[in-house]
Amino acid sequence: MSKQGRDTTFELEDVTAAFEAREDYAEPLTASEIAAEIECSRRTALNKLHELEENTDLTSKKVGARSRVWWIPVRV
Repeated sequence: MSKQGRDTTFELEDVTAAFEAREDYAEPLTASEIAAEIECSRRTALNKLHELEENTDLTSKKVGARSRVWWIPVRV
């Protein structure tokens, strides 16, 4: 991945790839975990997660006063 900075662009596919790379497909992830995986700021990860939630099957759940987890539902 390229060096971070104002010229660095992170695509929705980068976030999706972080979910797909997990060992446990059912494990939810936080915005901080996504940010660490794709090497971007937590705010950038959060913006991408919100965009994915609006446009795809990505789902989230608030789990604390300031915490939210994200996952792709497993359909059976």
